[in-house]
Amino acid sequence: MGQSSIVHNFEERLAWGESAIDEQFWLDVYQRAFPTMVNMMPCPGDHASQRMGIDRLILLSSGQVLRIDEKKRATDYDDILLEYLSNDVTGAPGWIEKNLYIDYLAYAFSVKRICYLLPWLMLRKAWIENGEIWRQRYRPIIAHNETYSTHSIAVPINVLYRAVDRATRIELPDAGRH
Repeated sequence: MGQSSIVHNFEERLAWGESAIDEQFWLDVYQRAFPTMVNMMPCPGDHASQRMGIDRLILLSSGQVLRIDEKKRATDYDDILLEYLSNDVTGAPGWIEKNLYIDYLAYAFSVKRICYLLPWLMLRKAWIENGEIWRQRYRPIIAHNETYSTHSIAVPINVLYRAVDRATRIELPDAGRH
């Protein structure tokens, strides 16, 4: 279950993810998400910002710079894949397990032309609080590469959004207020 006989090539998948074909899509997404956006800059290739999760920088008119990690799937699903193990040979953690230097995860479905923009810190908090339960409850996806496999969990979009919403509410215990 959740396994495919397809063998992925990391470089090919990276090139597909960074293809300029979707630049207009991303421009439309970010203009709608950030009305004060004045510029956007992709950060392709293997360099320090990529290792920190940054696929794109968004410049707002205030001077603020937003850091975005972009994920896209060619086929439409009703779930979002959370990669918890990047390489099952080396044990390298997946992106949801990392402390990335990003503000948002932009998760797009190319065919539907929908992008889910998730605040990174709240998404990570939701994963920390729910990841083990989700790994038991939802469909595992194992993507086979030439020499290793990548492991993800397919969390239904509505479940993920409820968890991120709960992560934004901070409830402190009553310390005996009088």
